[in-house]
Amino acid sequence: MSEPVLEVRDLCTSFTTRRGKLTAVDGVDLELHAGQTLCMVGESGCGKSVSALSILRLLPEPPARIERGQVLFEGHDLLRASPEALRTVRGNRIAMIFQEPMTSLNPVFRIGVQIEEAIRVHRDLGRTERQARVLELLELVGIPEPRARMRDYPHQLSGGMRQRVMIAMALANDPAVLIADEPTTALDVTIQAQILELIDSLKRRFGMAVLFITHDLGVVAETGQRVAVLYAGRVVESGSVEQIFAAPRHPYTRGLLDSLPSQRVRPGQPLHVIGGRVPDLAPRPKGCSFRERCSRALERCAVDDPVLEPTPAGSAVACHNPVPVPGARQ
Repeated sequence: MSEPVLEVRDLCTSFTTRRGKLTAVDGVDLELHAGQTLCMVGESGCGKSVSALSILRLLPEPPARIERGQVLFEGHDLLRASPEALRTVRGNRIAMIFQEPMTSLNPVFRIGVQIEEAIRVHRDLGRTERQARVLELLELVGIPEPRARMRDYPHQLSGGMRQRVMIAMALANDPAVLIADEPTTALDVTIQAQILELIDSLKRRFGMAVLFITHDLGVVAETGQRVAVLYAGRVVESGSVEQIFAAPRHPYTRGLLDSLPSQRVRPGQPLHVIGGRVPDLAPRPKGCSFRERCSRALERCAVDDPVLEPTPAGSAVACHNPVPVPGARQ
């Protein structure tokens, strides 16, 4: 495989709270390759969005603080880059689609002006050229009558159309990396499928690396090539989509997959539920953070933090007592 276009090493981000330091992201490692979609999956509060915002250093400091790690992009560590260097990367070489387009778009500016601004900041083009690029982008993301829509305000568009506008803004400067933070959460199923198909087709057309953040394993199965499962701010399992879905090794991953409606044996059967709740991370408990909810927990799990280690199949898992591979000798 080629060198990763973006590499995250040992990323650790904390927040100062009234109860002390809360470590929201603790030692996360990720690799993104050109033309590949890496899905970060996990329940709400597991550190997915904080990881993405830390990559682009978009968190307010304080209360946030990136304590350690590296974010390597085109030979430079973004965590140590100057504010000027970061401005040349954000929205240009690395772009981000945020979770809720209605709060991401400025309600008092027309969408054409907002997309044009994304171009003006990073490209030395005249106004006529910028407006031609805006039209091109709106057509690219499938917005009908783009010349008329350029003059619309965000509230005049549907949720799906607003998300397409956000995608157009993200693609304005041909980024090498696209970060999509749950871009279909507020959309109905039909529009969600259209947005997922659009992002995938644009990825294949332009060869982008995509970091797709979601809590929906159905989305992972449709869009991803590789998966990183997060729990309590740490990657507990990673591998290809095929490996994770066919033979999950971490009990948390197994629980997420068992919770899918498709896993019900008969109609009307209650969905599987992972018991308990995510632990309080201020401060982080000793040992495995998942042990209180885990049916496979050992005495060791209360003392030793499991380390992410490779498996014979080529995936990686952080567990002292991983789920057996189906059909394998134990």
